[in-house]
Amino acid sequence: MQMPRLGTTKRRIAALIVLGAVAVGVWLLLSDGEGAGPEAPEQAAEPKPDRPEPVSKDPIVSEMTVEEQVDQVLLVGFDGTSPDAEIAAELGDRQLGGVLVRAENWTSTDDGRRLVSALADAAESSEPGAGDAASKSGDRIPPLFVASQEGGEYRSFPNVPPAERALDIGREGSADRAEAWALEASRTLSSLGFHRNLFPVADVATLDSPVAGRAFADDSALVAELTQAALEGCDDGGLACAPLHFPGLGAASQDTADGPATVSLDAGALTSRDLEPFRAAAAEKAPAIVLSLALYPAFDSIVPAALAPAVATDLLRGEVGFRGVAISDDLGAGAVKATYSVPDAAVAALGAGVDLIQVGSPDDQQGVANALVEAVESGEVPAERLAQAAERVLDLKRDLGLVE
Repeated sequence: MQMPRLGTTKRRIAALIVLGAVAVGVWLLLSDGEGAGPEAPEQAAEPKPDRPEPVSKDPIVSEMTVEEQVDQVLLVGFDGTSPDAEIAAELGDRQLGGVLVRAENWTSTDDGRRLVSALADAAESSEPGAGDAASKSGDRIPPLFVASQEGGEYRSFPNVPPAERALDIGREGSADRAEAWALEASRTLSSLGFHRNLFPVADVATLDSPVAGRAFADDSALVAELTQAALEGCDDGGLACAPLHFPGLGAASQDTADGPATVSLDAGALTSRDLEPFRAAAAEKAPAIVLSLALYPAFDSIVPAALAPAVATDLLRGEVGFRGVAISDDLGAGAVKATYSVPDAAVAALGAGVDLIQVGSPDDQQGVANALVEAVESGEVPAERLAQAAERVLDLKRDLGLVE
């Protein structure tokens, strides 16, 4: 019998090995690993896509749209003197940070009380829509009602205290007197429905200053003492007060309401003279501070203070250590409009570190809101900066019992 050749045998063995391997592969494919016994490898879990972190850890802010967060950082004025003013409809549709009641809105104490009450009712009258942010209780987030009631002829509401100017209190030089002065005003404003007063003027000012009469004195230590005492009176009266105008407007070339103003003091003079009252306010844990719109070449020679990160963040937060709500002075002032549109100024202020943007004129307000939304959505202003500002405003509302 002829034996098969060695090469043929090798080829047959190789073919059998290949066929066996194919059969095992088909079996594994059809079984999809089931029944393969304890030795079968487990399938790797599909990796889950990364979920973006919320821009805020605040339970209310994290649920807000950009538009709702923008509304929370606006302090707006309005036209009219009656409860059916256009602002009432606005408050029914939006949840604003604050409403500034000005001299032109006030006809008498009784009418003013009714006006504020009616606006508060309007803000509560609409139920939040499906996408509207609300407090944990499910209620709408009310606005802060804000006055600018300084004293004497610098009052917005003539028949409401304080009757004395800050200068009159400064001449007495008594911290107890300053506290009582602020306490009387705060209790009255609180009874009228207000939550905050842009008060007291903490500027160190001589009698030739554009804020003379509105300020306590030209002695920084005395102004610091009286500012701190006035804030204690505000707190005891149930009102959140906001001293102004950081970092000090006493040496300004003119009133920022009239046009561009410059404070030409060097950094050393500003630190030793003008910052002292604001340091005292921060130590007293002032709930808010109003930022000036003057130019301070010691910090930024071309950008007004409220629009300059070197002032609104580095100086106010870093050096002075303030932790409350930073408010811009009214962006409709001549100092701003000389070089900026109001919407552009609002975007710069938010980016610089301001938390509550004051816009007195209704003509400017929608443009400001649109510009802020666009700036955040485009990345010009980080979303985290807007959320931080909204958080600070809401924290103040929590402190006042307006939000749970």
